[in-house]
Amino acid sequence: MSTPYSPSLAQTLAANLQQIRSQLAQLDAQALARQSGFLQRQPRKIPLTDFLLALVVLAAEATLSLKRITAVISLAARLTYTKQALHKRLNATVEGFLAQVATALFGQLSQGLRAQGLFGPFGRVLLHDSTVQALPDHLADLFPGGGNPHHKKRAALKIQFIADLLHATVVHCSLSGFTRNDQAAAPDILAVAQRGDLIIRDLGYFVLPILAALGLKGAFFLSRFKSGVRVCDLNGKPLNLARELRTCGRFDREVLLGAEGVRARLVALPVPEPVANERRRKARANRDARLNPCREHLFLKGWSIFLTHVSRDVWPAQSLAKVYRLRWRIEMIFKAWKSHLGLRQFNARSASLLRLSVMTKLLFCVAVYRFCQAMELLGDGQRHVSLLRLARIIGQCACLFATAILQLTPDQWLEHDLTHHLFYEQRKDRKNYFQLVAELNPGLG
Repeated sequence: MSTPYSPSLAQTLAANLQQIRSQLAQLDAQALARQSGFLQRQPRKIPLTDFLLALVVLAAEATLSLKRITAVISLAARLTYTKQALHKRLNATVEGFLAQVATALFGQLSQGLRAQGLFGPFGRVLLHDSTVQALPDHLADLFPGGGNPHHKKRAALKIQFIADLLHATVVHCSLSGFTRNDQAAAPDILAVAQRGDLIIRDLGYFVLPILAALGLKGAFFLSRFKSGVRVCDLNGKPLNLARELRTCGRFDREVLLGAEGVRARLVALPVPEPVANERRRKARANRDARLNPCREHLFLKGWSIFLTHVSRDVWPAQSLAKVYRLRWRIEMIFKAWKSHLGLRQFNARSASLLRLSVMTKLLFCVAVYRFCQAMELLGDGQRHVSLLRLARIIGQCACLFATAILQLTPDQWLEHDLTHHLFYEQRKDRKNYFQLVAELNPGLG
């Protein structure tokens, strides 16, 4: 069957895998390791490049163990590396180190969509969101989950993630407990935002001083409007938004928000009546008495209300909803990672192993996200690459991912796995099945 892609899809994927290997070789891994505190002195045995190469190879696998990690590190470095040596190296700094590796590595690999149309004025379009995964309860002190404080402690992992929509690169990622909510993580954007960036986030990150700070950095934002925030005109006179909409039927003005007087453009767009009715039904059904909706609140459910720093000369009012709809891309990214790339499969035996396995998984996930963009750029615009389908395909071919990175044949990879992971460990406290059989029937030995 003919395809609009040239070179072939498989060749494109193979080329991107080779790029990862070459970029790892060029990466100043030691500088990143020292900056994060992961490395205090020159590594005496395993070069950091080989260490990282092995982690990228392992990222496609399911639950990681120390034995498995050290076996692949030994293969990549062509040296012997022990579980004890790896265990000594693991601590909380591995998270920051691998986060920096992910941003540096996949930032260099970016190819990017051309910024034009509604995105023409912006250098980057940053999406910021988070995803949560339950953890075993023994990690509750380090990764506290939500719930009633009078009941048993729960553990949950929250991954904060900032991606550049145009270049399919990771800009920031970090791990925390569930109790560090999105509002507490809202300032994370200030460390990476640059002049000319556009930031799209949902209401969980709505913090007026942070929006003001983005404006001072020369960055732009697009956000939903948070109900209950005070709105004033530019003279400081309070505005009743519901009354304005009933009178004028539309709203697109510069306003001052909250006690801080943050200046922004507020745009209200009507939604179809079935959508408005469904929103009102959900609002009335909410069991939280604190959210008991008043008449004005229910009226505003008939509108999509946005805040932005982008002027109407750049974005007409109707374009805000179209741009904000792209925020769902990050939801699809998380779905692809969890459903097809094994983000839920990590070693939670200890906090250090958890950090290592989660950040290793993220290397794989971000690589696939980048591959999707690279393959889309080669097309003729008639067919488009599905991130979910690509993730499923690559997730099913994990061993091919590993062999391509290590430049081994599938037979060589299989031989390595059989040699290092086929046999029972020699233990004095426990006998395996064949030892027990041999005791009962020595002739079988």
